[in-house]
Amino acid sequence: MMTYYKNDDQLVILKPFVHQVGGHTCLFEITQETICKPYQEREFQFYQNLPENMKEFTPHYKGLVCVKCSHDNDSPTFYAEVPGYILRNTEHQNNEGRSDEVKSGLDNWSVSCIDRQMQRNGFWSNNVDQKFIMLGNLVGSLRMPCILDLKMGTRQHGDDSSEEKKKLLEDRCAHSTSASLGLRICGMQVYQAETNSYLSYDKYHGRALDDNGLRQDLRQFFHNSQTINIREISRMIQKLRRLHHVLSTQDTFYFFSSSLLLFYDGYIENYQCSDQSKQANESSERNSDQSEEDLSSNNSSHDFPDQIKVEETEDGKVDQSGCDDDMATADARMIDFAHTVLKSDVKEHQGGVEEGILFGLVNLIDILQSIAES
Repeated sequence: MMTYYKNDDQLVILKPFVHQVGGHTCLFEITQETICKPYQEREFQFYQNLPENMKEFTPHYKGLVCVKCSHDNDSPTFYAEVPGYILRNTEHQNNEGRSDEVKSGLDNWSVSCIDRQMQRNGFWSNNVDQKFIMLGNLVGSLRMPCILDLKMGTRQHGDDSSEEKKKLLEDRCAHSTSASLGLRICGMQVYQAETNSYLSYDKYHGRALDDNGLRQDLRQFFHNSQTINIREISRMIQKLRRLHHVLSTQDTFYFFSSSLLLFYDGYIENYQCSDQSKQANESSERNSDQSEEDLSSNNSSHDFPDQIKVEETEDGKVDQSGCDDDMATADARMIDFAHTVLKSDVKEHQGGVEEGILFGLVNLIDILQSIAES
């Protein structure tokens, strides 16, 4: 059921979501806590049928909204009548953002996506409003969001792809880390403390990487130009292990062409720890929502290491093995469900979809584990 809200709606000017690092559809920021993206029927149906145990691994669905566009002085302005419940209890109703927000080095990927949406897809032509899905802003609470967009799996074409599109995506997978590792970088930004700016990579960079290059970029993602953040890696591994367990047991969806978003706060004070006596494996065990018994009972034959042993690197700058993991901000969420389908709606079994995603998750966990231990 599609629900639009008319009571206590408020007109809000939208702005491009500055922390979009990948994808081909535009994202707008409504408030610090809410973004929106173009409506796709399958994505809408996904959120309507989302199992409870998967909500930890996806953005929070907030409803639908119509986005309008006006062309004053040849510069487009985007706005929407936003329901009051979205605007209440938000710190930035005027959408101005933080005064100390760092933008240097960001890729402005969202702006190019908006242009593409208008020119290629005809969005807002003839002053026609466009329907958007509102979602929680996963990085809205982070001071210096470090974000990595990964395309997961060894198969990325959907069951509805044309033969031409299918061949294109198969070739793209075959000639990238998608085939060898089950994952490919589609965009990345990581805060660099020494320059107070971001280091950014786009999807074209990711397509050109070999296996070793991807491993190096994953290490770079957790390095702020001064220190590698073992605490965030530890927390990320725990989240990915839980996701692997859920995906290996779910029997509801085929996740065609879905992505995985990894993120944490690169704000420098988050790297400081007061208690250096604790071990990283203690914090990793404390933050796992699944018991070891639950994790070992999943359908995967892969055995994950139970602990993360942290040692000092050659430059002597890794000092976080004793950090309190409660300070960690790392998280991982699946995103982009425009091609996700209910298994009950598909006549034939779609081989390779689930196996490819789980293969990618196993490799991702193994790589992060090796980074933490090296």
